Amino acid sequence: MPKKPAKNKQAIADGTSDFGGVESRENDNVNVTGVSVGPPSSRTTTATTPGSHSSPINTADSDEQHFDNEPKHNIGNNGYNEAKESDEEYEEDEEEPALRYKRLGGNVHSLFEKDTASTLIASDRFLVLGTHWGNVIIIDFEGNEVKKWRAHSTTVNSVSVDIDNEYVASAGDDGRVVVHALYTDDIVIVDYSRPVKAVALDPYYSRKASRRFVSGGTSGQLIMYEKKWFGKSDTIMFTSTGPIQTVQWQGNLIAWACDEGVQIYNTAQGARISQIARPEGSPRADLYTCRLYWRDARTLVIGWANFVQIVTLKERIHQQEQSQQQGGVVTGLPFTDHGSGPMLYAEISVLFRTDFIVSGLAIFRDHFLVLSYGDHEAVQSMVSGSDEIPSESQQHRARDALPPELRMINWNIEEISSDVLSLEGFPLLQPNDYGLAYCASRVQPPPPVISPKTDSPSQTNGKDASTPQEADTWFILSPKQLVSVRPRGLKDHIQWLTERDNYQQALADIEEAYKNSGPWAAYRDQIKEADYQSIGQAYAHILMDEGRTKEAAQVCTRVLPRTDTPESINAWENWIFAFAEANSLNEIAPHIPTTSLHLSNTVYEMVLAFLLTTNIAEFKILVFTWPSTLFNAYSVVLAVEDQLDKASDQKDQLALKESLAFLYDKLNQPSKSLKYHLELFALGILDRVLRENLFDAIRDKAELVLCYDDHTLGLDGLDLDESLQSGAVLLKRRCEAKGVLLLTDNTDAIPCASVVKQLVKRPEHLHIYLHALLTKDPHLGAPFADLQVELYAEYNPERLLNFLRISTYYTFDKALEICEERGLVPEMVFILGRMGDNHRALMLIIDQLRDVPRAIEFAKEQNDPELWNDLVMYSRDKPEFIIGLLELGGTHTNPTKVIRNIPSGLSVPGIRRALTNVLHDYHLQVELCTDCKHILDSDCEILSDGLHRLQHKGIDVESGQLCLICQMPLEEMPKGSRSALAFWCGHIFHDKCVLHPDVLRKTQLETSSSSSPTLSLIQRNQRLIHSPKDQRRMLTQAKLDRTMMVKQYAPACPVCAEYDQKKMREQAHSGWSSRERRDNDAHDNEDAAGYEGKEEGVTDNSDSIHVSSSTDRAEKADLPPMQMLKI
Repeated sequence: MPKKPAKNKQAIADGTSDFGGVESRENDNVNVTGVSVGPPSSRTTTATTPGSHSSPINTADSDEQHFDNEPKHNIGNNGYNEAKESDEEYEEDEEEPALRYKRLGGNVHSLFEKDTASTLIASDRFLVLGTHWGNVIIIDFEGNEVKKWRAHSTTVNSVSVDIDNEYVASAGDDGRVVVHALYTDDIVIVDYSRPVKAVALDPYYSRKASRRFVSGGTSGQLIMYEKKWFGKSDTIMFTSTGPIQTVQWQGNLIAWACDEGVQIYNTAQGARISQIARPEGSPRADLYTCRLYWRDARTLVIGWANFVQIVTLKERIHQQEQSQQQGGVVTGLPFTDHGSGPMLYAEISVLFRTDFIVSGLAIFRDHFLVLSYGDHEAVQSMVSGSDEIPSESQQHRARDALPPELRMINWNIEEISSDVLSLEGFPLLQPNDYGLAYCASRVQPPPPVISPKTDSPSQTNGKDASTPQEADTWFILSPKQLVSVRPRGLKDHIQWLTERDNYQQALADIEEAYKNSGPWAAYRDQIKEADYQSIGQAYAHILMDEGRTKEAAQVCTRVLPRTDTPESINAWENWIFAFAEANSLNEIAPHIPTTSLHLSNTVYEMVLAFLLTTNIAEFKILVFTWPSTLFNAYSVVLAVEDQLDKASDQKDQLALKESLAFLYDKLNQPSKSLKYHLELFALGILDRVLRENLFDAIRDKAELVLCYDDHTLGLDGLDLDESLQSGAVLLKRRCEAKGVLLLTDNTDAIPCASVVKQLVKRPEHLHIYLHALLTKDPHLGAPFADLQVELYAEYNPERLLNFLRISTYYTFDKALEICEERGLVPEMVFILGRMGDNHRALMLIIDQLRDVPRAIEFAKEQNDPELWNDLVMYSRDKPEFIIGLLELGGTHTNPTKVIRNIPSGLSVPGIRRALTNVLHDYHLQVELCTDCKHILDSDCEILSDGLHRLQHKGIDVESGQLCLICQMPLEEMPKGSRSALAFWCGHIFHDKCVLHPDVLRKTQLETSSSSSPTLSLIQRNQRLIHSPKDQRRMLTQAKLDRTMMVKQYAPACPVCAEYDQKKMREQAHSGWSSRERRDNDAHDNEDAAGYEGKEEGVTDNSDSIHVSSSTDRAEKADLPPMQMLKI
């Protein structure tokens, strides 16, 4: 036997009438036998779980059900009294019901006071109710009467509505079928003279002109009424041996029930598809009304007495198919295709038997929803297989009947739940008195709306999605009551959970629904944001009372609003103060909003102050993540600095320093923030100093900068003297570190004196800084030269000698004293040499170092003959020095003198080898001199030949070239000039211009004939120029005179000579006194004015050139001013 869940009693409250209770039974022993008919593939055995998560928030109104704590179990074959006894034996855990019941209000109560309901059908807009007084009533989903008319004189047996909700058909015992238009006055009345039990409108009745409907009754005929060209027509579609009980029209398919079974007809093909026979062992057909329900266009659910069948319509593969009969059930009958559409055949996919009578049938999700009548006497007789069938009088006789139940059965034929409905007058009612109508939802749920910061729901339109027409609804009909049944929504589910203090699950289900997942996603709009927040805060209060502050903080984070409104701010602040009272601010602190809404500064500062004394790590996180505008940064800085002085834990100190560095940056105080950044060795902090030009801020932090370099190079735990011993490479790396380069490259912004003053207490860092400064520019560290000598002697003695040679700013006496204290002999030798005490220096080398090569090298550097004599005299009785002088003395000392000073009888080891080397060196020098002489002679010969060839070449003179003195073309000879004189430097002049006395004086040539036995240049030129009478006689003399003039003039170009003289004066000018400089300038001015001031010509037939003021412009240009010679 399949299992059944436990049942719980529910009650539908009614303020005006005694409605009784709704009892939910689960895990009851129901005799359900599953029989599969047809091929195995057609069996439906999928097990599904019920929708078990629903919950209300607000208290249900007076017409809605509420759940009672009184359980009822074991209602079945043993009777109602045994069920009460069974309740006392055990009690199972209460489970949430899947359905919600509500008695329809409105004026339906007044209708039932005067009349009783006989039939019901539901559309997606309204309900149609038929009564025993022949009335047809249109009511809305809340029970309010919309329209009413009297269609029959007796009981209304069936009603039907078209798909457009425009026409309503009714059939009654008066033999009439009435089709009534809801929006017009159109009424069709057909009288069949015999009671009509069922009627069904064509679903598209309002759209088709045929206006078809089918009906049937006690006549046993199923008649189709339609309008044709020739008028109205009734067509008998089927004739049965018994009455037609019910008719359902779905699309092109019509299903009806009669004594033979259920028939299915295809209106498109005009043929019957199949006949589904009544199950074997079922009671007489007219005792219990057959319940038909079209799940879809291809699935028909049949409930007949205590049997449930599912019939699936499939397309026929072949045109002709033999009739198949399985288990005595006809599953398909061959018919000819008379119309359009595929050939269909019926197949029973599920068949099972129950221990109750089916009074209504529907499908809920993936479950059967069955309205059952639990007459245990009648059912027992049917289950036992007795041939005695209760007489009709017995069936209608009043008895103490059980209340109906609404059962939920899955596809595995397992009963999920059972709700007992204590309807009014149920002890006197029979199975045919009940009805179940289904109304599908019309409105699809809107898409989910999730707040951007949280998963809490947010309502966009303020509309409650739980209105009746927006959810699948079933309506249970009894003669005196009409009850609506809906799946429990999210609101119901949440209410059910909160009533049992299960707030955690309530919040989880709401959030899951608003993520558009889970079974409650379709009902997400039922919960408003305010409801979600109130539930969450109630749960947080419970957690706070239990001391679970961490969980309470997480709940507050999820449910508290984050919109920038006074209400949201007030809610957050109240909860923060509540956590403060519980001394648990650290739990809520990470979740306090900082962007979407801003609380008061007092709240943020209170939280920071609490964390500063309790959880410094969390304090640092909030300082870094919260905007600095939320709190008073100055106050927080003061508190942090005070706490830093008290902190003893190293981690806390680091966290506080990081916080201070961050806060000072926010306060735009880089001078203070850099201090903590350097102490924390923050990456890239020195790059930031360069990038933002923060030299003023780092000026007083030289020691921290050097420590930062140590950390960068991995020298934190290593003393500098140890690191310096590791070699010059490490020292170079330290001097090239970013911090040292920052200090040395920006000495204008970071003065050297300030850095030295800061590093005095750290001499190892001071040494690094001064060494880097010396490497960059020796003059920058001049004021600290004496200090630098001491630092080198202490930390880098091997570099001290190099420093003494480079620097000239240190004090010799102090440096000598430092070296003497540390026994640095080489450095003392160098200092003594710089002081001029060469003899003492030499003695230090000889006596202390006993380094012959060094002594000889020192003598070579000083180049002092007396020092060499001292060395020779000191070395005469010291063999090693004698050998050293002979081998290394070279040309600075005479080997003969060294040998002569050797005392007789002195044994000098290696003297033979030394003398051999001296002689060898002598011969080598002679050979080198000889070879050099040969090379020089060869070079002189080559150069002489080249010079000779060059001088024999002509000089290329361009056309129009000017004389550099008179600035006239060379072709235009001035008066008295006969040729041009070219020099090897490339300058060309007229011969007359070159021989002018002022020009000759510029070239420092002798113009008087007294200095040479030969004629002066001017005389020779005058004779050559002014004595042309006897050309033949004078030709040879003229050539000789020209040659002598050129030879005596020499290659002293006037232009080059004046340029050389000017350069010499400029070089000597810098060493003249101011008086000498003025005298020299005056002399140059007199020379220039002497020539320019001549207004009249000077005539000297023998020694001078005649220049007349009466000559033309060309003659005046013969002798230009001397300034033209200046280059």
